[in-house]
Amino acid sequence: MAVVAGFDAIHANIGHLPRGAQAAGYTTGSSDIRWVAADWAAHKGAVHICQDSGSDHTADVLDDENGAATDADAAAWVPRAQAAFRAGTRPGQRRPAIYKSASGITALVNTLISHGIKSGVNLWVANWNLTDAQAVADVQHAAGPFPIVAVQYASGAFFDSDVFSAGWLSDVSVAGLHLYSTDGKATIGDIAAARGMTPSGWIVLQRKLGADLADQLLKDCVPPAGRTWQSIHP
Repeated sequence: MAVVAGFDAIHANIGHLPRGAQAAGYTTGSSDIRWVAADWAAHKGAVHICQDSGSDHTADVLDDENGAATDADAAAWVPRAQAAFRAGTRPGQRRPAIYKSASGITALVNTLISHGIKSGVNLWVANWNLTDAQAVADVQHAAGPFPIVAVQYASGAFFDSDVFSAGWLSDVSVAGLHLYSTDGKATIGDIAAARGMTPSGWIVLQRKLGADLADQLLKDCVPPAGRTWQSIHP
């Protein structure tokens, strides 16, 4: 499973986020926490985090920690967020995930199960005792009914460091299909960047929306001389 390095920050610290990296910010909270329109515009494709008890059903993630949501709030938020995803209420929404400290995951899962939610909920686990390599491994090896799609492995002065599942980042909601035509000039990278996505994430989305779309686009691409590729022979 491919992973993407990322960083999350509150509005007051957004200027410290590494340029060009996958970002995550807050849709709710006090003025120093909540991102404003200019913040989102400057960080296309940023992960949306709801920092209160669950008022934003179109967020990608609910922040389940002291001062934010509780496990019970999470159980109430999940079906509403899933419904928003299916309806394409906010195009670009990811399949709902819950941010939680590693020490509280068992209690969270037990609460979800007690509310009849036995699968289909993603987890963003905070564990500052991990190295970045360990965080990558946790996301790459995620499985089961409550898969880990992100790990926050370090907390800095201005932002936190994360690892995200590339598949989760690219699996976004849509509000109806829109058809576009290539102009013979823009590369796959250009097109993906225009949507705030990586080329690989954009290709995954094309496969999701139409089985042959990605193949149609890729088969006509001519890589420049000197690019390397790999193969494994039996």
